[in-house]
Amino acid sequence: MVDKIYREPQKISVLFNERKLSCFGRYAFYIPKISQIVWGATSFPSRISVISSSRSTMEQLVLEDVARIRRANDTAEVIFSGPGRDGLGWRLDYYEDKYAKRDGALYSRSYIELGNNIFLLSAAKAKSESEVLFLERQFRRAKSIVLADHDIHADPGFCVEHGFIRQNTYDHQEIVAIGLHLPSYPDVKFSITSNKDAYADYSPEEFDGRIREELSLLSRIKHAKDEQGSNYPARVVLREGPRNVNHWKGEESLIRRADGTHDFEWAYVGRPGDVAYPPEFSVQMFTKVANNMIGAAEKASLTDDEAVALWDKLLSSLKFRVKVPGAPEGSYYFLPGEKTDRGAKP
Repeated sequence: MVDKIYREPQKISVLFNERKLSCFGRYAFYIPKISQIVWGATSFPSRISVISSSRSTMEQLVLEDVARIRRANDTAEVIFSGPGRDGLGWRLDYYEDKYAKRDGALYSRSYIELGNNIFLLSAAKAKSESEVLFLERQFRRAKSIVLADHDIHADPGFCVEHGFIRQNTYDHQEIVAIGLHLPSYPDVKFSITSNKDAYADYSPEEFDGRIREELSLLSRIKHAKDEQGSNYPARVVLREGPRNVNHWKGEESLIRRADGTHDFEWAYVGRPGDVAYPPEFSVQMFTKVANNMIGAAEKASLTDDEAVALWDKLLSSLKFRVKVPGAPEGSYYFLPGEKTDRGAKP
């Protein structure tokens, strides 16, 4: 619910004079052309890391990983280290310790070199899964990675740093977290996180009956106020209440702390395992950040109106990159197979 309508300040209009469509995970949004995505934890469902091949060779990475595994536990056992299937990169399979071996808790890492990057996929075998099926799954994931530094694909799949993973199934864990670096405003930190399978251990009845209310942003704020009473920090509320982003009916809280820090949050609570309505989906923005410490900068580079305008500009363009099962019309930028256009209208 919008309590106040802010006119877009010139500083923010100028910032978005040139923009680009950027994707992460299954999502995409418009960001200023001069800005840069900063990648956090990414899992689909293998944990995905990207290393520049100009800094480390594949051989160095493998040797360092083997040494690290053996340092961590003297009963660790590397059972395979060699070229991947069909000559695809390199594969490292190991047990973290003797107990992992006893329980069949096999770990596997695939190293795939594409362009100037080495993509590292790390995964653990599920107890119910056979080793053959686990390694086959790892091979398919490694084979599906393509470079995507300058292109946005219109195929089902997952955007990762410097790459794209083609996949048209939706039954695995999906986690993505990114930040946004704005060179003109280094004290501004904007971030997005999504976890499709969070809270999957709860039954649908318990999740809807108890957990959903506990996770609600406005409920969490009210609980903190009730708990802390007069000790609750002083703040100026710029906007607070329900806020729909695309088809996600979430909640937002936009405040300015007593020290001048803007502390903005939007959160949506969907359904565990539902790709169209993820159970954990949140966006945050802070100003007055220095050395990764909130409030450490001398002052915020944005006024209240500018901070709200930047927030609205970024948040309002958040959609799926490509339509996913169960997503309503208009909740995505492209249909599978369409020609993509980074300058398309949001």
